[in-house]
Amino acid sequence: MSNYVCRYPDGPAGLALLIVRMSYAVVAFGIVATMPTGHVGGAFPYVASGLVALSLLIGLATRWAALLLGMAAAIDLAAAGPIQQLILTGHIGACALIVLIGPGAFSIDAKRHGRRVIHLNSNTPDRGADN
Repeated sequence: MSNYVCRYPDGPAGLALLIVRMSYAVVAFGIVATMPTGHVGGAFPYVASGLVALSLLIGLATRWAALLLGMAAAIDLAAAGPIQQLILTGHIGACALIVLIGPGAFSIDAKRHGRRVIHLNSNTPDRGADN
């Protein structure tokens, strides 16, 4: 089994992560819209959710955006009804998936940080060293 943690999977797995990120960009607005009014007032929640949604959509700082979205869902979980609690629990699980697996190959994070090979020892046997 492949280890996808801290990598940027492509192919069907990368496409699935792109679809999940796009879906949770929309969910970011829904979670903020259903928050109780006593938590944060004004336009700040909507601006913050817009930034999180944009970050998830383009794949920039995706793990942090998913973590913030999961925390917002956890805050909303306390004041939700039983059906909403089930839905929010699923959202928290999907946010945890994005945090653990990452954004996938179709993201800005993958372009900035992905697919590098670092050789710590320059005289390895596969590079012609005499050992």
